[in-house]
Amino acid sequence: MAFEKKQKRKAALILVLAASAIIVLAAVLALIFGFSDLTGSKATVTYQTNGYSAPRLASAKAVTTANYSADSMFVAEEALEASAVFYDKADSASGLGFETEPAPNPEKKLIKTGDLSLEVESLSDTMTAIGKWVASFGGYVSSSNQYSTSLNMVAHIPQDKFDAAMEEAGDFGKIVYKTVSSRDVTEEYYDLETRLETKRILLEKLQGYLLEAKNISEIMEVESKISTVTAELERMQGQINRLSKQVNYSQIYIYAALPSNYNEDGFILPDTKSEFRDFVSNLINFGLQYVISALYILLCGTLIVLLLIFLYWLCFGKLGLVRRLFNKVK
Repeated sequence: MAFEKKQKRKAALILVLAASAIIVLAAVLALIFGFSDLTGSKATVTYQTNGYSAPRLASAKAVTTANYSADSMFVAEEALEASAVFYDKADSASGLGFETEPAPNPEKKLIKTGDLSLEVESLSDTMTAIGKWVASFGGYVSSSNQYSTSLNMVAHIPQDKFDAAMEEAGDFGKIVYKTVSSRDVTEEYYDLETRLETKRILLEKLQGYLLEAKNISEIMEVESKISTVTAELERMQGQINRLSKQVNYSQIYIYAALPSNYNEDGFILPDTKSEFRDFVSNLINFGLQYVISALYILLCGTLIVLLLIFLYWLCFGKLGLVRRLFNKVK
Protein backbone atom coordinates (compact mmCIF):
# COMPACT_ATOMS: atom_id res chain seq x y z
CA MET A 1 0.00 0.00 0.00
CA ALA A 2 2.80 2.40 0.90
CA PHE A 3 4.53 1.66 -2.41
CA GLU A 4 1.37 2.32 -4.42
CA LYS A 5 0.80 5.65 -2.65
CA LYS A 6 4.38 6.66 -3.41
CA GLN A 7 3.90 5.81 -7.13
CA LYS A 8 0.68 7.81 -7.27
CA ARG A 9 2.43 10.83 -5.72
CA LYS A 10 5.22 10.59 -8.31
CA ALA A 11 2.71 10.39 -11.16
CA ALA A 12 0.79 13.39 -9.84
CA LEU A 13 4.01 15.39 -9.50
CA ILE A 14 5.01 14.51 -13.07
CA LEU A 15 1.61 15.62 -14.36
CA VAL A 16 1.88 18.95 -12.50
CA LEU A 17 5.37 19.58 -13.89
CA ALA A 18 4.25 18.71 -17.41
CA ALA A 19 1.23 21.03 -17.18
CA SER A 20 3.45 23.84 -15.86
CA ALA A 21 5.91 23.33 -18.72
CA ILE A 22 3.07 23.46 -21.28
CA ILE A 23 1.69 26.67 -19.75
CA VAL A 24 5.12 28.34 -19.77
CA LEU A 25 5.72 27.27 -23.38
CA ALA A 26 2.32 28.56 -24.43
CA ALA A 27 3.00 31.92 -22.73
CA VAL A 28 6.38 32.25 -24.46
CA LEU A 29 4.86 31.47 -27.87
CA ALA A 30 2.04 33.95 -27.25
CA LEU A 31 4.54 36.68 -26.41
CA ILE A 32 6.62 35.92 -29.49
CA PHE A 33 3.69 35.85 -31.92
CA GLY A 34 2.00 38.82 -30.21
CA PHE A 35 5.11 40.94 -30.59
CA SER A 36 5.43 39.82 -34.21
CA ASP A 37 1.83 40.87 -34.93
CA LEU A 38 2.32 44.21 -33.20
CA THR A 39 5.45 45.10 -35.09
CA GLY A 40 4.18 43.66 -38.37
CA SER A 41 0.62 44.93 -38.54
CA LYS A 42 1.36 48.33 -37.02
CA ALA A 43 4.67 49.14 -38.62
CA THR A 44 4.61 52.79 -39.48
CA VAL A 45 5.80 55.19 -42.06
CA THR A 46 6.01 58.90 -41.44
CA TYR A 47 5.29 61.96 -43.46
CA GLN A 48 6.19 65.51 -42.66
CA THR A 49 3.97 68.55 -43.10
CA ASN A 50 5.56 71.96 -42.63
CA GLY A 51 7.62 70.93 -39.67
CA TYR A 52 5.20 68.50 -38.00
CA SER A 53 6.12 64.83 -38.36
CA ALA A 54 3.05 62.58 -38.22
CA PRO A 55 2.87 58.77 -37.89
CA ARG A 56 0.82 56.84 -40.40
CA LEU A 57 -0.16 53.20 -40.06
CA ALA A 58 1.48 51.00 -42.68
CA SER A 59 -1.45 48.61 -42.47
CA ALA A 60 -3.47 51.13 -44.52
CA LYS A 61 -0.84 50.99 -47.23
CA ALA A 62 -0.83 47.22 -47.11
CA VAL A 63 -4.58 47.11 -47.57
CA THR A 64 -4.35 49.08 -50.81
CA THR A 65 -2.32 46.27 -52.39
CA ALA A 66 -4.86 43.61 -51.35
CA ASN A 67 -8.26 42.88 -52.85
CA TYR A 68 -10.65 45.80 -52.53
CA SER A 69 -13.53 45.07 -50.17
CA ALA A 70 -15.70 46.81 -47.59
CA ASP A 71 -13.66 45.39 -44.71
CA SER A 72 -10.33 46.55 -46.12
CA MET A 73 -11.85 49.97 -46.83
CA PHE A 74 -12.77 50.41 -43.16
CA VAL A 75 -9.34 49.20 -42.03
CA ALA A 76 -7.62 51.75 -44.25
CA GLU A 77 -9.96 54.49 -43.10
CA GLU A 78 -9.31 53.76 -39.43
CA ALA A 79 -5.58 53.62 -40.06
CA LEU A 80 -5.55 56.99 -41.78
CA GLU A 81 -7.79 58.57 -39.15
CA ALA A 82 -5.40 57.36 -36.45
CA SER A 83 -2.56 59.33 -38.00
CA ALA A 84 -4.43 62.59 -37.50
CA VAL A 85 -4.92 61.82 -33.82
CA PHE A 86 -1.33 60.88 -33.07
CA TYR A 87 0.59 63.33 -35.27
CA ASP A 88 1.61 65.53 -32.34
CA LYS A 89 1.95 62.77 -29.72
CA ALA A 90 5.27 61.25 -30.56
CA ASP A 91 6.00 60.11 -27.03
CA SER A 92 2.74 58.25 -26.54
CA ALA A 93 2.86 56.95 -30.10
CA SER A 94 6.27 55.39 -29.63
CA GLY A 95 4.91 53.56 -26.60
CA LEU A 96 2.19 52.03 -28.80
CA GLY A 97 4.53 50.78 -31.49
CA PHE A 98 4.70 53.96 -33.59
CA GLU A 99 7.91 55.51 -34.74
CA THR A 100 8.19 59.18 -35.59
CA GLU A 101 10.86 61.18 -37.31
CA PRO A 102 12.34 64.16 -35.46
CA ALA A 103 10.84 67.34 -36.92
CA PRO A 104 12.37 70.82 -36.99
CA ASN A 105 10.68 73.68 -35.17
CA PRO A 106 7.64 74.76 -37.22
CA GLU A 107 7.14 78.31 -38.40
CA LYS A 108 5.11 80.33 -35.93
CA LYS A 109 1.64 81.31 -37.07
CA LEU A 110 0.48 84.52 -35.38
CA ILE A 111 -2.66 86.57 -35.98
CA LYS A 112 -1.80 90.20 -35.23
CA THR A 113 -4.42 92.88 -34.66
CA GLY A 114 -4.09 96.64 -34.22
CA ASP A 115 -6.60 99.11 -32.81
CA LEU A 116 -6.10 102.82 -33.42
CA SER A 117 -8.15 105.84 -32.31
CA LEU A 118 -7.27 109.31 -33.63
CA GLU A 119 -8.38 112.91 -33.32
CA VAL A 120 -8.04 114.60 -36.72
CA GLU A 121 -8.74 117.96 -38.34
CA SER A 122 -10.34 116.70 -41.58
CA LEU A 123 -12.16 113.42 -42.16
CA SER A 124 -11.88 113.46 -45.95
CA ASP A 125 -8.13 114.19 -45.87
CA THR A 126 -7.64 111.51 -43.23
CA MET A 127 -9.49 108.90 -45.29
CA THR A 128 -7.39 109.72 -48.35
CA ALA A 129 -4.16 109.59 -46.33
CA ILE A 130 -5.08 106.25 -44.77
CA GLY A 131 -5.82 104.79 -48.21
CA LYS A 132 -2.37 105.82 -49.47
CA TRP A 133 -0.75 104.57 -46.26
CA VAL A 134 -2.35 101.15 -46.62
CA ALA A 135 -1.37 100.92 -50.30
CA SER A 136 2.25 101.84 -49.53
CA PHE A 137 2.54 98.70 -47.40
CA GLY A 138 0.90 96.46 -49.98
CA GLY A 139 -2.35 96.15 -48.03
CA TYR A 140 -5.99 96.89 -48.70
CA VAL A 141 -9.05 98.42 -46.99
CA SER A 142 -11.94 96.02 -46.47
CA SER A 143 -14.47 98.53 -45.11
CA SER A 144 -14.81 102.26 -44.45
CA ASN A 145 -17.63 104.45 -43.11
CA GLN A 146 -17.68 108.24 -42.78
CA TYR A 147 -20.15 110.18 -40.65
CA SER A 148 -20.59 113.89 -39.92
CA THR A 149 -17.91 114.03 -37.23
CA SER A 150 -16.14 110.64 -37.37
CA LEU A 151 -15.10 107.71 -39.55
CA ASN A 152 -14.01 104.11 -39.10
CA MET A 153 -11.97 101.85 -41.37
CA VAL A 154 -10.62 98.31 -41.37
CA ALA A 155 -7.21 97.93 -43.02
CA HIS A 156 -5.32 94.72 -43.82
CA ILE A 157 -1.51 94.93 -43.84
CA PRO A 158 0.96 92.13 -44.71
CA GLN A 159 2.15 90.69 -41.42
CA ASP A 160 5.85 91.37 -42.05
CA LYS A 161 5.03 95.08 -42.46
CA PHE A 162 2.53 95.33 -39.61
CA ASP A 163 4.92 96.80 -37.02
CA ALA A 164 6.24 99.45 -39.42
CA ALA A 165 2.70 100.40 -40.42
CA MET A 166 1.66 100.85 -36.78
CA GLU A 167 4.67 103.08 -36.19
CA GLU A 168 3.57 105.44 -38.98
CA ALA A 169 -0.10 105.40 -37.99
CA GLY A 170 0.36 108.37 -35.67
CA ASP A 171 1.06 110.70 -38.62
CA PHE A 172 -2.65 111.09 -39.38
CA GLY A 173 -3.51 113.03 -36.22
CA LYS A 174 -3.43 113.00 -32.45
CA ILE A 175 -3.38 109.45 -31.08
CA VAL A 176 -6.09 108.90 -28.48
CA TYR A 177 -5.09 105.27 -27.95
CA LYS A 178 -3.22 102.56 -29.83
CA THR A 179 -3.19 98.84 -28.98
CA VAL A 180 -1.56 95.80 -30.56
CA SER A 181 -2.46 92.18 -29.82
CA SER A 182 -1.51 88.78 -31.25
CA ARG A 183 -2.88 85.24 -31.08
CA ASP A 184 -0.76 82.14 -31.59
CA VAL A 185 -2.54 79.68 -33.91
CA THR A 186 0.49 77.53 -34.73
CA GLU A 187 -0.87 74.33 -33.22
CA GLU A 188 -4.34 74.85 -34.68
CA TYR A 189 -2.92 75.60 -38.15
CA TYR A 190 -0.65 72.56 -38.40
CA ASP A 191 -3.26 70.31 -36.85
CA LEU A 192 -5.68 71.31 -39.61
CA GLU A 193 -2.97 70.93 -42.25
CA THR A 194 -2.10 67.42 -41.11
CA ARG A 195 -5.72 66.31 -40.88
CA LEU A 196 -6.32 67.76 -44.33
CA GLU A 197 -3.45 65.70 -45.76
CA THR A 198 -4.83 62.60 -44.05
CA LYS A 199 -8.28 63.18 -45.56
CA ARG A 200 -6.75 63.58 -49.03
CA ILE A 201 -4.96 60.26 -48.71
CA LEU A 202 -8.16 58.62 -47.52
CA LEU A 203 -10.08 60.10 -50.46
CA GLU A 204 -7.56 58.63 -52.88
CA LYS A 205 -7.93 55.21 -51.27
CA LEU A 206 -11.73 55.41 -51.44
CA GLN A 207 -11.62 56.39 -55.11
CA GLY A 208 -9.47 53.31 -55.72
CA TYR A 209 -11.98 51.13 -53.89
CA LEU A 210 -14.77 52.60 -56.02
CA LEU A 211 -13.04 51.41 -59.21
CA GLU A 212 -12.75 47.89 -57.78
CA ALA A 213 -16.27 47.66 -56.33
CA LYS A 214 -18.03 44.45 -57.40
CA ASN A 215 -21.69 45.25 -56.84
CA ILE A 216 -24.18 48.08 -56.35
CA SER A 217 -24.10 47.78 -52.57
CA GLU A 218 -20.32 48.29 -52.43
CA ILE A 219 -20.55 51.19 -54.92
CA MET A 220 -23.19 52.99 -52.84
CA GLU A 221 -21.26 52.41 -49.62
CA VAL A 222 -17.99 53.75 -51.05
CA GLU A 223 -19.74 56.73 -52.70
CA SER A 224 -21.32 57.61 -49.35
CA LYS A 225 -17.88 57.57 -47.72
CA ILE A 226 -16.45 59.67 -50.55
CA SER A 227 -19.18 62.30 -50.10
CA THR A 228 -18.53 62.48 -46.35
CA VAL A 229 -14.76 62.79 -46.76
CA THR A 230 -15.14 65.38 -49.54
CA ALA A 231 -17.39 67.54 -47.34
CA GLU A 232 -14.87 67.30 -44.48
CA LEU A 233 -12.05 68.20 -46.88
CA GLU A 234 -13.89 71.33 -48.06
CA ARG A 235 -14.68 72.37 -44.49
CA MET A 236 -11.06 71.92 -43.35
CA GLN A 237 -9.76 73.71 -46.45
CA GLY A 238 -12.04 76.65 -45.70
CA GLN A 239 -10.79 76.79 -42.11
CA ILE A 240 -7.14 76.70 -43.12
CA ASN A 241 -7.75 79.33 -45.83
CA ARG A 242 -9.31 81.68 -43.27
CA LEU A 243 -6.45 81.13 -40.84
CA SER A 244 -3.88 81.71 -43.59
CA LYS A 245 -5.56 84.96 -44.59
CA GLN A 246 -5.65 86.19 -40.99
CA VAL A 247 -2.01 85.21 -40.47
CA ASN A 248 -0.71 86.70 -43.74
CA TYR A 249 -2.66 89.97 -43.44
CA SER A 250 -2.93 91.64 -40.05
CA GLN A 251 -6.05 93.70 -39.35
CA ILE A 252 -5.93 97.30 -38.12
CA TYR A 253 -9.16 98.89 -36.88
CA ILE A 254 -9.04 102.67 -37.26
CA TYR A 255 -11.40 105.18 -35.67
CA ALA A 256 -10.93 108.89 -36.35
CA ALA A 257 -13.04 111.77 -35.00
CA LEU A 258 -13.05 115.56 -35.22
CA PRO A 259 -12.58 117.64 -32.04
CA SER A 260 -15.65 118.57 -30.03
CA ASN A 261 -17.85 121.27 -31.65
CA TYR A 262 -16.12 120.80 -35.04
CA ASN A 263 -17.28 119.48 -38.38
CA GLU A 264 -15.69 119.40 -41.84
CA ASP A 265 -16.37 123.13 -42.23
CA GLY A 266 -14.64 124.10 -39.00
CA PHE A 267 -15.78 125.27 -35.56
CA ILE A 268 -19.48 124.96 -34.79
CA LEU A 269 -21.12 127.73 -32.70
CA PRO A 270 -23.54 126.42 -30.08
CA ASP A 271 -27.13 126.52 -31.32
CA THR A 272 -28.72 128.64 -28.55
CA LYS A 273 -32.20 128.54 -30.06
CA SER A 274 -32.35 124.76 -30.16
CA GLU A 275 -30.80 124.51 -26.71
CA PHE A 276 -33.42 126.95 -25.33
CA ARG A 277 -36.18 124.95 -26.99
CA ASP A 278 -34.79 121.79 -25.45
CA PHE A 279 -34.67 123.48 -22.03
CA VAL A 280 -38.29 124.64 -22.26
CA SER A 281 -39.39 121.25 -23.52
CA ASN A 282 -37.63 119.47 -20.65
CA LEU A 283 -39.16 121.93 -18.15
CA ILE A 284 -42.68 121.35 -19.48
CA ASN A 285 -42.14 117.57 -19.45
CA PHE A 286 -40.98 117.77 -15.84
CA GLY A 287 -44.06 119.84 -14.86
CA LEU A 288 -46.40 117.43 -16.59
CA GLN A 289 -44.77 114.47 -14.90
CA TYR A 290 -45.10 116.24 -11.53
CA VAL A 291 -48.82 117.00 -12.09
CA ILE A 292 -49.51 113.43 -13.22
CA SER A 293 -47.68 112.05 -10.20
CA ALA A 294 -49.71 114.34 -7.87
CA LEU A 295 -52.97 113.17 -9.46
CA TYR A 296 -51.95 109.55 -8.98
CA ILE A 297 -51.15 110.21 -5.31
CA LEU A 298 -54.42 112.08 -4.78
CA LEU A 299 -56.51 109.38 -6.42
CA CYS A 300 -54.79 106.52 -4.62
CA GLY A 301 -54.87 108.40 -1.29
CA THR A 302 -58.62 109.08 -1.64
CA LEU A 303 -59.33 105.42 -2.35
CA ILE A 304 -57.27 104.34 0.67
CA VAL A 305 -59.09 106.82 2.99
CA LEU A 306 -62.50 105.69 1.74
CA LEU A 307 -61.51 102.06 2.27
CA LEU A 308 -60.42 102.78 5.85
CA ILE A 309 -63.71 104.64 6.58
CA PHE A 310 -65.73 101.72 5.22
CA LEU A 311 -63.79 99.21 7.32
CA TYR A 312 -64.34 101.33 10.47
CA TRP A 313 -68.08 101.60 9.75
CA LEU A 314 -68.30 97.85 9.11
CA CYS A 315 -66.42 96.83 12.25
CA PHE A 316 -66.96 99.59 14.83
CA GLY A 317 -69.47 102.07 13.37
CA LYS A 318 -73.23 101.86 13.10
CA LEU A 319 -73.07 98.35 11.71
CA GLY A 320 -70.36 97.40 14.20
CA LEU A 321 -69.97 93.69 13.50
CA VAL A 322 -66.82 93.36 15.56
CA ARG A 323 -68.32 95.49 18.40
CA ARG A 324 -71.43 93.30 18.54
CA LEU A 325 -69.32 90.14 18.55
CA PHE A 326 -67.36 91.37 21.58
CA ASN A 327 -70.60 92.28 23.39
CA LYS A 328 -71.96 88.77 22.87
CA VAL A 329 -68.78 87.20 24.17
CA LYS A 330 -68.96 89.29 27.35
